[in-house]
Amino acid sequence: MTGGVRKRGSVWYYYFEVGAIGGKRKRIERRGGKTKKEAQTALAEAIVKFNTGYVEPKKETVGDYLNNWLENHIKENRKISTYHRYREFIRNNINPNIGNIMLKDIKPIHIENMILTAKRKKLSGTTLQSLYGVINSAFNKAVKLQVINNNPCKYIDRPKRDKFVASVLTVEEFNTIIDSLDETIYYDYAFKLGLNIVIELGLRRGELGGLEWENVDFNNHCINIKNNLTYSNGRVMIGTTKTDESERTLYISDNLIRILKEHKKIQNKNKVKYGPDYIDNVFNGKKFDFIMTWENGHYVHPNYYTSKFRKILNSMEFEKSIRFHDLRHTNASLLLEQGVDFKVIQTRLGHSDINTTLNIYSHINLKMQQNATEKLAAVLSGGKPVAKNKNSH
Repeated sequence: MTGGVRKRGSVWYYYFEVGAIGGKRKRIERRGGKTKKEAQTALAEAIVKFNTGYVEPKKETVGDYLNNWLENHIKENRKISTYHRYREFIRNNINPNIGNIMLKDIKPIHIENMILTAKRKKLSGTTLQSLYGVINSAFNKAVKLQVINNNPCKYIDRPKRDKFVASVLTVEEFNTIIDSLDETIYYDYAFKLGLNIVIELGLRRGELGGLEWENVDFNNHCINIKNNLTYSNGRVMIGTTKTDESERTLYISDNLIRILKEHKKIQNKNKVKYGPDYIDNVFNGKKFDFIMTWENGHYVHPNYYTSKFRKILNSMEFEKSIRFHDLRHTNASLLLEQGVDFKVIQTRLGHSDINTTLNIYSHINLKMQQNATEKLAAVLSGGKPVAKNKNSH
């Protein structure tokens, strides 16, 4: 491929031949800079881009590209809840700041300023990291599609996630909540059932709502976590679990087996009681036989668990700041305090990365280290308490 540079007026231009198109030779010529050296550098970069199939965006803005990426890539390949979440980030934080910038002109400083603007809005570190993740993912795709030559996100620091300390209940506190429920009222009965399932299995609320009777293996004391009942963009949807690792099989206790069998009997009686008025739960043309239903068969809305839990704690004037999701953390904390291995906890919770488990429960890990240190010290001292230095104060 041949090319060169030339000066026109006070500006240097570069040009190169790209072969014959329709019997005519095709030449690309662009402005290269104010000096001959700048034009030569621009020529070399242009030839590399052309040879690697790079396509220079014409008049596409960042906002135009993101809308296309969202509709044609994210919507087609990711969970619908992810699509809605990304759309909110783009609508509220990305487009107002960099949406009108030409895609070919996007620079690291634009991303940096966008993050700083979001930070001034008092968004959490976790949210800022998610915002960065959305734009970084979008621009990575743009590089693969060869509509930009480089991802500007890689030149700025990724926002740090807030250090998370799990809020947990004691066994006594959990039992106090359980005892406050009146099982003669079906709403309380159903919520108590959900509490018992979550405290033993550590499920997310969507996983709880998506449980079907076919997921329970009574003979082998197992339950398969496969569905996720979620509320997004104004409607309830059924989908797969949050990650591949979240689809898992959990061992369940004799007590939970008994509770589930009793619930199945109650549900069957309600089917007879309501007859043709008993509601079938159909999503995407498929009928789901949910465990968690109201008396008339209708699924329990995912938001109910959150709101009901909050109302109970408010009525009890509970001092701790606890969410329904924190029952999942309580489950893991109780297991860890009983000496259950972190790897087992990771599997039970459905974490894709054990570091997620270790980071969330680091405070309990320190307690476990203390026990381990004391045991090691006992071994090193021959099983006797380590003598203290008489001169120590």
